[in-house]
Amino acid sequence: MVGEAGRRLGEAGCVIKARGISVVAAVGLALAAPGGAGAKSAPPRFAFLPSHAYQGKAASITVLAPARAQCSLAVTYANGAKQYGLGSVATAIGRAQWSWSLPLTAPVGPAVASVSCGGSARISRRFTVVGGTVLPSKLRVVAQGFSQRPDAFGGGSTVSYGVQLRDPSSTKDAQRVTVLVNFLDDSGTVLQTATSTISQIGASSTFNLGGSGHLPVQTAVARLEIVAQTDSWAAHTFHQPAFENVHIVPSSFELAWVGSVDGDLINDHPISTLTSAQLSVVVFDSAGHVVGGGIGYVSSALPPGTRSFFSAAQGLSAVPMTQASNAAISIEPTYQAPGS
Repeated sequence: MVGEAGRRLGEAGCVIKARGISVVAAVGLALAAPGGAGAKSAPPRFAFLPSHAYQGKAASITVLAPARAQCSLAVTYANGAKQYGLGSVATAIGRAQWSWSLPLTAPVGPAVASVSCGGSARISRRFTVVGGTVLPSKLRVVAQGFSQRPDAFGGGSTVSYGVQLRDPSSTKDAQRVTVLVNFLDDSGTVLQTATSTISQIGASSTFNLGGSGHLPVQTAVARLEIVAQTDSWAAHTFHQPAFENVHIVPSSFELAWVGSVDGDLINDHPISTLTSAQLSVVVFDSAGHVVGGGIGYVSSALPPGTRSFFSAAQGLSAVPMTQASNAAISIEPTYQAPGS
C-alpha cells in the first residue's frame, strides 16, 4: 500500500514538473514574440538604388519601411570618406527617400549605401561611382574635336579624335598619364570608349593626343567626354625631340581622306641616342578647330644631331582632306645615354 501510494505521488510530481516546464516555455515564447519588450522593427528594403552614380551629378536612394519610422542613410565612398548632409528622414506612405549631388571630387569606384529605420537592423548595398566630364587633375583639356565616318560596308563607323592636354606646372612633369575618351550621342549615352597612356607630359607644355575608335553603329557622335588621370609628378627632366617639314598626306586609295601626317624627326639631344619614338598627332581645320588625330612610330636609332623620316598613319582615315589644314605633333621618346 505504501509503495502504491508513493508511486502515485511520484507520478503526480512528474505531472507537476512537466506542467512547470510548459509554463516556463510559454513565458519564453511570449517574450520572444514580435512586439515584445526590446524587439526591433523589421529592417527596411531598398526600393531604388542606382547601379551607377556620377561625379558632380544628382543621385537618389529610396527604401520601403514601416509607417512613421525615422530612417537614416550613410554613404561611404571607395576611399572611406562619408557623404555629408544626408541626415535622417521620416517615412511617408511607407517610403523614405534621399537625394543629393555627388561632389566633383567623389572617389570613383565602389561605394556603400547603408540604411536603418527606427532601431532596425542596418541593410547595406553597393553601387559604383563613375567619373564625370573630367576627373580632378592638374592637367587641363585645352582643345578637343573629332571626325566621324560611316563604314563603307556594314552598320558601323570610325571616329578620329584629337585632344590637347596642358601641364600648367612650370617645374613638374606629369608621369604615366591615362586618358579615357568616351564618344557620346546627343542624349549622353556612351557609344564607345578609347583609352591611351602617355609616359609623361613636360612641365609648361601641351601634349597633342590623337587616336581613333570604331563604333558598331552609325549613330552620330555629339561630343567627347575626357577623363585624364596622372599617376605622379616629378621634377622637370623631359626632353622632346624636334621635328620639321610636317605635312598632311591624302590616302593613296581614297584621296578625299587623310592618309598620314609625315615629316622629319630630329634628335637634338646633346649626348643621348634616340632609340625609338611614338608620335601623336592632332589635326586642325583652317579655323583652328580640332578635327581628328592619329599616331605613328619611329624605331630607327638616331645619334645626336641626326634625323629620320616619320609617318603617322594610324587613326586618321575618318578625317576629310578638305578639313585638314595643319597638324600639331607630340613625341614620346626613348633615349640611350652614352655607355649604357
